[in-house]
Amino acid sequence: MQNLVDFARQVIFVHGGKAVSEAAYHAELCERLGDVKTARTWRLVQAAIADLEKPCIH
Repeated sequence: MQNLVDFARQVIFVHGGKAVSEAAYHAELCERLGDVKTARTWRLVQAAIADLEKPCIH
């Protein structure tokens, strides 16, 4: 799971505010190509990005 979060951080670093949509694009592309396993991983990355971008409330 930590690798997924690390990758999500890298996607944010590269794509900035468009990171969530970039992950969604890759998930949709994989789904269209029938690669369900990779699409599922991209959906997890998309969720991790959205979670990382939430404001931190303590």
